Amino acid sequence: MKKSLYGFAIIALFLGMAACGDKKETAASIAKQWCDLNGKAFKAAEGAEKEAAQAARKKFEDEMEAKYKDDEAFMKEVGKEVEKCEDASEGR
Repeated sequence: MKKSLYGFAIIALFLGMAACGDKKETAASIAKQWCDLNGKAFKAAEGAEKEAAQAARKKFEDEMEAKYKDDEAFMKEVGKEVEKCEDASEGR
């Protein structure tokens, strides 16, 4: 019984990852992810929770910068999109 559950979980995980792999990232989708992470960091309680949320946001920033470091125009577009949602993510 346990083996069949593990097998099912692995297959479900694989299919989920395959389905997500086809999505093309846009400046707007990256900005939305960043704003979601920023909102979580802004709203998190002080201490470990806030540090974890800030670390998650920083990790995402580093990944996107590494991935798109050679595409200045795209990164500028991401910056413009972030500006649109940043205030809302911080409750302003």
